[in-house]
Amino acid sequence: RRYDEVKPLADAHDAVAALPFSVIMIGHCFHMFYWGLISFWVARKTGDVIWYDRGKEAVQKMRSYANFSSWNFSNKSLLLQAEQYFYLKEFESAKRCYDDAISFAKDHRFVHEEALACELAGYFLVERGERNSSLPYFLRAQRKYREWGASAKEESLNTYIQEWFGVVTEGEAVWERPRRATTDLDLRKRRVS
Repeated sequence: RRYDEVKPLADAHDAVAALPFSVIMIGHCFHMFYWGLISFWVARKTGDVIWYDRGKEAVQKMRSYANFSSWNFSNKSLLLQAEQYFYLKEFESAKRCYDDAISFAKDHRFVHEEALACELAGYFLVERGERNSSLPYFLRAQRKYREWGASAKEESLNTYIQEWFGVVTEGEAVWERPRRATTDLDLRKRRVS
């Protein structure tokens, strides 16, 4: 989630995306999905409309892919739309799309994409100031990453959950750990320092 590492990749992506054969390559479909997620995140963090335009292009392409294969691409299209709505501050639409993306990923058995959608929905809620509502999303994301075998991602979320929510997770167990911080403000101070 570092902008400085993404900039050189943006130029490379634009060069590949301009090639006429790229639209028929399945790898390009997945690349476009992650590229769109990155673009909306950078657009929110920097306010640079160029990144929003890149994300918007990814939404349009993913919708066309979903028209050809709803099974494979509908959850991805919904997650990109959620991120677009988040950028546009259309929060109710964003929440609905996050939940729909999670549901479609689950129904279509894309465990890793269910985890990703849950994680991004959690971050969306945290940034909206709905920290308590976000915890179930993070816990589900962590469980799905574990199910998929992504132990580094599971551990990364475990650390985040411990720092921000004061709970410890191990497998399916979740318990509160003793906290020094007593308020959200104290947690933010501790995290920053």
